[in-house]
Amino acid sequence: MVGETSLQCSIRQHCFEGRSTVSENVPFHHQDHSIQLTEGQLLLRSYGSNSGPPVLVLGGISGGRDIFTSNGSGWWQGLAEAIPAELNVISLDYAGGSGDSTVTPVPQRVEGHAILIEQALQRLGIQHLRAIVGGSFGGVIALELARRGKLEIGGLAIIGAAHRPTAQALMLRALQREYIALAEQAGQTERGVQLARALAMLSYRSADGMDTYHPQGTSAVDYILSRSAQTVAKAPSRARNFFTAFGPALDQYRINPTEISVPTLLVGFDSDQLVSAQVLNELAEKLPRCAGLHLLPSSYGHDGFIKNTASYASICHNFILELAVERS
Repeated sequence: MVGETSLQCSIRQHCFEGRSTVSENVPFHHQDHSIQLTEGQLLLRSYGSNSGPPVLVLGGISGGRDIFTSNGSGWWQGLAEAIPAELNVISLDYAGGSGDSTVTPVPQRVEGHAILIEQALQRLGIQHLRAIVGGSFGGVIALELARRGKLEIGGLAIIGAAHRPTAQALMLRALQREYIALAEQAGQTERGVQLARALAMLSYRSADGMDTYHPQGTSAVDYILSRSAQTVAKAPSRARNFFTAFGPALDQYRINPTEISVPTLLVGFDSDQLVSAQVLNELAEKLPRCAGLHLLPSSYGHDGFIKNTASYASICHNFILELAVERS
């Protein structure tokens, strides 16, 4: 089985590829890397020891390289328990996403994102990965990276993602784009993006969960509208990309699971409206080396991959440890 090596060179020796900055004020020592590519700059971050085997962590469309922070507000903070401490964690800001990457044009297909990530990792001297942990959009990119085979990957931990979109997800994303198109015709572009984000948030959560946390009902409406407005206000054009670039990329993505040759762990949630148990079972049955499918209870729906990390952290942790044993 293919696996990993430590970084081929010291990260500091790659400054010619772009600027690097270091911060100690996080649970894991981290270093940022601005990688210059033909299409622009892709921002990556490494946590932990540069000499440790690298693990790539890819979050959802609104996620970025700040997965862990000192105050506990990292985009995927709970995932820290899923990663063995001796590993070198690599995260990034997606091209066109909410972070600081400045790649243009924004990729319109999942494969385009995968190519940029391959190039950036190779510029850092990384060709071998112990594993990729991908959630939601990041899970789809992880599958594509494994399918392409340009990097040597020990295994995949796919959380809340599958090899194809469901009809439910396609319908929801089509409506999101329609909201934006109609709002732009009315000269209210930002409002259209806010409504698209609100609909997205509605699809991320379960009906039971929303009713439990917002028993009065009206507070749920206030919640999704205020949160969507906050997201859009931070960077309106980048928020628009979630629906006009990332969404279509997800809609178009379909692969044959038999093309994934590495051990693959699957985690899903029983209340997920976007990635159903049916499509995950289909994926598990077709994967040549499925390392298990865990369908977990959650009141958070699709957001279970962020909110319910405690329910799958040990599963993911043990899977990554077993990859090292298998390789040795």
